[in-house]
This record gives sequence, structure tokens and C-alpha cells, in this order.
Amino acid sequence: MQVIDGVIFVPGVGFNSNIYIVGKEEIGIIDAGASPNYVSHVLEKMQEFNLSKNNVKKLILTHVHPDHIGGVPGFVQTFDPTIYMHKEDARVLYQRFADRMRLLEGGETLTIDIFSFQVIHTPGHSPGGICLYEPRKKILFSGDTVFSYGNIGRTDLRGGNQMLLIRSIEKLLKLDVEYLCPGHMGVVRDGNSHIRNSYSFAKMVF
Repeated sequence: MQVIDGVIFVPGVGFNSNIYIVGKEEIGIIDAGASPNYVSHVLEKMQEFNLSKNNVKKLILTHVHPDHIGGVPGFVQTFDPTIYMHKEDARVLYQRFADRMRLLEGGETLTIDIFSFQVIHTPGHSPGGICLYEPRKKILFSGDTVFSYGNIGRTDLRGGNQMLLIRSIEKLLKLDVEYLCPGHMGVVRDGNSHIRNSYSFAKMVF
């Protein structure tokens, strides 16, 4: 599914996270699913949209959980990308992939093809969770911080924190989001309303 021109949605199957293919002449991939074999789903989508695997330069990981990073070895073998990840979550991969990793802190701008993404540190689901926001296109890749229809990332895993998640969602409330692209569930329009519902839900349950 094409979300907007230059952004392709690869829905997660089973335990795998959603994956997003961003750009054409230069391609970045957001998240890697749970298994190295899951790269085959991305290759199929790239073929469907006539994208060259040689153009994949960046792999951006929204957080450390295995359903988002388990596929990294397969993506590295297939695409040879630079890996971007927040420093608080990078330890699991850093020993193996240090030579290709770029550690983020939040506040950076990541350019992929025609897109310029603001990196927003959103801890709560994990210590190093990030979201990626493109203000011109009004598109937000929210990882597992918020999902469609008012859902939120769980905080009962190691490193989770309820109050930090609420504060992270408050950061997202300040954005103008038309397209919400979460780490699980479907892509939705009118992202602002979905984020507001997520915030209300978080305040209610925590």
C-alpha cells in the first residue's frame, strides 16, 4: 500500500512489526520485523513499485524490541545500509553492527530522498523509542508510542515507564499530523485525532 508518493506500507504479519519504505532515488527503511527472512516481504513490495534495492541506504529502528529489530541481519545482508537507532536502545545491536551504526539522541534531522524527518525521542514503551516526523508532508512514524484508534504502547516490558509514555505522547500532540504510520495496526488519516485519543486513553489507564 502506498501511503503517499514515496512512502510504502508493508503491514506486519504475525509477530512482525510494520515496515515502511521511504524514498525512491535514496531509500530508507523504517523497522525490520522479527525475522531475517522478513526482508522478502520488503523486496516484493520494492519490486511491485519498481524500486531498486541498490538505493536502500538507511535502516531506521524505532526501538529495541525483537519484533522491530529481529530482521536486522537479513536487511544488512540484503541492502548493506547504515543503521540509525537511539543510543538508549542501541546496546543490543552495537557490538555486532558498530561499524555501520549511527546513534541518535533526538532532535536530529534525517534526510531520505525528498523527505526531512525530525527525530523525536519518545521513551515510555522503551528507553530509546523514537518517532519520525516530516512537517511538510504531515506524516508521523510513531513506532510503538501510539497506534491507530487511540491505542498506546505497553509499558510493562523492561525499560517501560508509564509517566514517560504520557510525556512522550504530549510531544506528539504538538505536531500537525495527517498521516499516522504506527509500528502495528493500520495507517490512518487525521492522525491528530488518533493521537489525542491515545493521550486520553493513557491518562485514563495510568
